[in-house]
Amino acid sequence: MPVQQFNMQQPAQTYNPGLSLPTRRIVEHAAFWVGYYAFYAAVVLYGMYKIEDPVFFLQFIVFFPFEIALVYLNIYVLIPKFLYEKKYLQYGSLLLLFICISIVINQFIKNYYAEHGSVYFAVTAGWTLSNLVSTGLERIYLLGLTTGIKLAKDWIQNIQLMREKEKIYLETELNFLRSQIQPHFFFNTLNNLYSLTLKKSDHAPEVVLKLSELMSYMLYGSNTQLVQLDKEIDFLQNFMDLEQLRFGERIKVRFDIEGNTETKKIPPLILILFVENSFKHGVKNNLREIEIAANLTVSDKELIFTISNPVEVIQTDLTTSGIGLKNVQRRLDLLYGNRYTLHAETSHDKFITRLMLPL
Repeated sequence: MPVQQFNMQQPAQTYNPGLSLPTRRIVEHAAFWVGYYAFYAAVVLYGMYKIEDPVFFLQFIVFFPFEIALVYLNIYVLIPKFLYEKKYLQYGSLLLLFICISIVINQFIKNYYAEHGSVYFAVTAGWTLSNLVSTGLERIYLLGLTTGIKLAKDWIQNIQLMREKEKIYLETELNFLRSQIQPHFFFNTLNNLYSLTLKKSDHAPEVVLKLSELMSYMLYGSNTQLVQLDKEIDFLQNFMDLEQLRFGERIKVRFDIEGNTETKKIPPLILILFVENSFKHGVKNNLREIEIAANLTVSDKELIFTISNPVEVIQTDLTTSGIGLKNVQRRLDLLYGNRYTLHAETSHDKFITRLMLPL
C-alpha cells in the first residue's frame, strides 16, 4: 500500500503629526551626545577625579567635535562602504588610522592646555605611552558603543524591511494563485453544464441556478482572506450536487460534517480542488458505480477534511495532478507554512486525501 505524505511549509503608511524624519534624527543624536557627555562628566570627571572647576569643563568641550567627527566618519562612511561591503581589512586599517589621528589631535590639545597653566591637563600632558594608550582606549570604547548601536539599529530596520517585502510578496502571490483557480473551476463546471444540455436533461435549469450561486460566491463571496466555514461548506455542497446531477445514479456522494462550523473561518477555495480532483479521478478510473465520500471534522483548534474516491489503477500523487492542486498546495504553503499536513494514500482500491488545517 503506497503512502505519500506532504508536510508543507506594502507596509501601511500612517499619518504621523510629530517631527519629520530629519528633525527627529537630529533630536535623537543631540540627546545621545548630551547624555553621553553628561554621564562622562558626572561619573568620570566629577565622580572619579573630583574635578569641580567650571573652567576645566569648558576646556573639555573642545575635545567633543573631534570625537563626534570620528564617530560619524565610522558610522556613515567606514561601516557602509567597507564593513557592509565585507572589506574587512580596509575597514580595520582605516579605522585604526583615524583612531591614531584622533589620539594625536587629543594629545596636542592636552599639551596646549598644560603649557598654558591648566593643572588638570598637566597630569596627562606629554607624548608618553600611557597617555596615548589611555586616550586610545577611550576612543575604542566610544566607537564600540556607537558601532553597536548602529549595527543593532540597521539589523532591526533590515528585519522590518524584509518582513514588509515578504508580506507584499505573499499577498501578491496569493492573489495570483486565487485568480488562477477561478477560470480553472469555471471551465470544468461549464463542461458539466454543456453535457447536460446535450442530453436535454430536465436538471439543466437547476444546474444553471447552482452554477449561478457558485459563480456569485467565487466572484464576490471569496474576495477576502478568510470566509465563514459555513459558506465554504455550502459552496462544496453545491458543487457536489452539480456532479450528482451530471452523473445521475452512476455516482453516490456522501458528505458528513462533524463539529460546530458556525464560528469558524478558513481561507476561501481551499477545499474545492480536492473535491474536484476526487470526482475527476473517481470517474476516470471507474466504469462501475462510483462512491465519493467526504468528511469534515471541526474542533476548537483544527479542521480535518478527508475525501476518498475509487480507483482501479494507482492514482498519481497530488504533486502531479494538474495546475489546480499545485496551486492549492502553494497557497497552503504561503498561508500556513509548516503548520498544516496533507496526506494522500491508495488503500483498498480507494484514493484517500486528508488535510489538516489549524484554526
